[in-house]
This record gives sequence, structure tokens and C-alpha cells, in this order.
Amino acid sequence: MELFYREKGTGNKTIIIVHGLYGASDNWLSVAGELEKDFRVILIDQRNHGKSPHSQEHTYQAMAEDLHELMKKLNINKAILMGHSMGGKTVMRFCLEYPEMAEKMIVVDIAPKSYSSYANYAEVTADHGKIIEALSSVDPTKFKNRQDIDNILKETFPQKRLRGFLMKNLKRTKDGNYEWQLNLKALRDNLQDVMDGFSDLTPPAGVKMPETIFIRGEKSPYIHEDDSLSINKFFPGSQIVNIPGAGHWVHAEQHDLFLKTVKYFLEV
Repeated sequence: MELFYREKGTGNKTIIIVHGLYGASDNWLSVAGELEKDFRVILIDQRNHGKSPHSQEHTYQAMAEDLHELMKKLNINKAILMGHSMGGKTVMRFCLEYPEMAEKMIVVDIAPKSYSSYANYAEVTADHGKIIEALSSVDPTKFKNRQDIDNILKETFPQKRLRGFLMKNLKRTKDGNYEWQLNLKALRDNLQDVMDGFSDLTPPAGVKMPETIFIRGEKSPYIHEDDSLSINKFFPGSQIVNIPGAGHWVHAEQHDLFLKTVKYFLEV
């Protein structure tokens, strides 16, 4: 699949940033703006998100192959990979498939384990299934302004920050109507795999993994202390760094400290 991507900077080394569920490349423009001084930064829209094509397949294997296809297209033999949440699992899966193409890896607030029974915390009180059903229940073509759609979602999601994040997926079409950029049906049909994605994997024997850091939000439940076992099973010697005062959206909630941590890891 030919993904939509944005490109910033002209450094000798390349960083590829992969967003999470319901996200898109433009969520990471402020981070890219800080890194483009030293790196070539590629921000992608994953399949079924943003401006990338839709598909009924939405597995980490498929998303890792999408990333591999893009790197080949752009003649990138090796890159630093950064992924948040679902994007973190995408880059982890990619590194397990193509370790020789990953120079370093930055995983943001996700672990290589199943989250099937988890709710989406960090100021979010509803689980992913509820989010997808709520968005699916709104037909954007029937509304003339965004505020009316926001008012409907407010009944289910009173958290303004969450609604603002989800509403970024609401775009105008050429004929002036609204539409969801997300492929909600594919996300609903593949949600079990999105929440899991690692139970079928075993670490490759005798393969050197890239130097890796896991950055977690102190207030987020996505990475627990005992997750260091599964993390080091797949990516031996990984660092796990806590960002104080941050929830699941670490890069947005503690932007400066997040960037300072990333730059220290990258020796910038």
C-alpha cells in the first residue's frame, strides 16, 4: 500500500514517525519541527487513517509491510523509527521483521503485549470499541457544521481533549460535506488484532535488535513495571524512561520533556 507521508528536514539520518490509533501524521508536526534541524523526518499516515488508502486488512504485519514498502520507495536503507501506541507496535513488528533496517527505535507508551481487556485511559474513560461505535453512529454528511457533531459526541465523551483529538478525523469533501477520514469499519473488524498483535510472535533467535528506548507516561497504565520482562524478551537491553506528569499522549502532555528525552537518546 502506498502511504501518504510528509517530509521535513534534510539531515543525513532519517527518522520515521508513526502515529497511533485515530491519529495521523499531522499530530506529530510540532515534534518533527524540533527534530528537522538535525534529521530528515518522515511522518506517515498509517493505512485506514489520515490521507492514506483504506483497506479491510488492518494488522501489524500489514502495517509493517506498508512501512517497508515506503522505505524502499524513498531509498531509505536504514532509519530511526519512532512509534506511539498502535504506531509503536507497528515499528516493533517492523524491527522484528527487518532489524537490519532499524538504526534505533523509540517506542512511546506501549509494550509488546496484548491490550485486549484494556480501556483507553489517559483522560479517556471509554474503551476503543465504544469510541469506534460512537463515531460510526454519526453520519457526518447530514451535518453542516462541526459544532453539531461535537455536541453529539459530547454526550458520550465529555472530555474536551478526547473529542478534539477524535474530531481531527472529520474533514470536508470536495462537494462540501463532512466525512470521517478513518476507515471505521476496518478498525472495528480488526480491533482484536490491534489490541493484541504480539501473542503469535516469538523473538528471532540470534538476531541483534536495534538500540531501543520505551518512553512511558507516568500517569499512563499502558506500560507496567513487570512489562520490562516482555520488553526485554523481544528487545534485549532496552531502556524504559518515565515522563512525569504525562498520560498516554506523552508527546503532547509533556512536549518539552519528551523531546529532551528523545534528543538525549539520539545524542543530539
